[in-house]
Amino acid sequence: MSRVLRTHFFFLGVLIGGWSTRIPEVKSELNLSDATLGRVLMGSTLGILISSQVIGWLMRELGAKKTFYLGSMIFPAGYICIAFAPNAWVIFVGVVFFVIGYAFIDNPITIITQELERVADRKFLSGFHAYWCMGTLAAAFFGSFLIGRVSYHLHLTGLGILSFIVLAISGRALEGQKSGEKNKKIDFPWFGKNTGMIWAIGFGMLCAQSAEFGATDWSALFLRDVLGITGQFYVGSFIAFQVGMIVSRLSGDVYIHRYGPEKVIRVCGYVGSLMWLVTMVVGVEVNNSNQPVAYVVILLGYLIAGLGVGPIYPALITVVGRLKGVETSVAFARCGLIALIGFAVVPGLIGFISDLSSLNIAMLLPITLLGVAGFMSRVARRVSA
Repeated sequence: MSRVLRTHFFFLGVLIGGWSTRIPEVKSELNLSDATLGRVLMGSTLGILISSQVIGWLMRELGAKKTFYLGSMIFPAGYICIAFAPNAWVIFVGVVFFVIGYAFIDNPITIITQELERVADRKFLSGFHAYWCMGTLAAAFFGSFLIGRVSYHLHLTGLGILSFIVLAISGRALEGQKSGEKNKKIDFPWFGKNTGMIWAIGFGMLCAQSAEFGATDWSALFLRDVLGITGQFYVGSFIAFQVGMIVSRLSGDVYIHRYGPEKVIRVCGYVGSLMWLVTMVVGVEVNNSNQPVAYVVILLGYLIAGLGVGPIYPALITVVGRLKGVETSVAFARCGLIALIGFAVVPGLIGFISDLSSLNIAMLLPITLLGVAGFMSRVARRVSA
């Protein structure tokens, strides 16, 4: 089962990475401004609103496997819609389907992983998320090679079809996996007793997700539009960030077990945010006089940012599992939905801020939110107390 789950996380990463590395070309071909690109990325918000209304019902009525299969069809369909979109509105629709499908895949495999952790009495989630990062890294390397050689239309279509085939075949191994009693409806309010900690943990996840997707969606554009890096090299920041994520997530389970989630969240959030900010400022300042040095400095910053972001989300999921008075699957669903707001809203906000000021200023948003995620380590301490 663990091997199958690794495959699923890997191909989720492939689909995220394949789209992210071709964003600059999509933006140029359709002549989109930063604000228009931001509005396109806001399609994630609608996708989250829709998926959040039905995911619980689907998991109860259909179970994890059928929900997963449904997502494996919707996700690539959105991908192909993006690939052949003639304008921003069609990309918006593709992003909506893209996010709905992502939620329908991610929720079942995360809950199954938590059950696997409970049965085996060991941590898997951070390591599995490392495979997600490996998928994005593989997609980034492959995508950077195809830039200037193969159009993004064919590239994204091919990835969508391939991922659908792989997920459909590997999903057969999820037979019998359920996320709870099929017809048992769990009514847990958003507000009231025992909900404060869920909101706090969810906000910490939101900050971590915001930093992660703010970096991935805009990293290549930052190098191209701010530093003037051209060709395959502008994908370098995306690759550096994912390398950092892979390293920290592969080792994250060990450090979370050894030092506890509170210390891991605090150190990763504060150090990652500070170093990302310093390297960003230095890189932009020296770019006019020495672009190669600026390029290396920016890549170093994204590497450190990836090291910082990587373990925070899995560590917060560990904290969710320690909450008392609420079923873990319900708490995770609530926290995960709050976290997805960061995935949906922040990359779009970066576009709006960039249009009003500059991309340099806009990138302060994910950097700041990474530091705020470090501050939310206090939540882990309160839960553990």
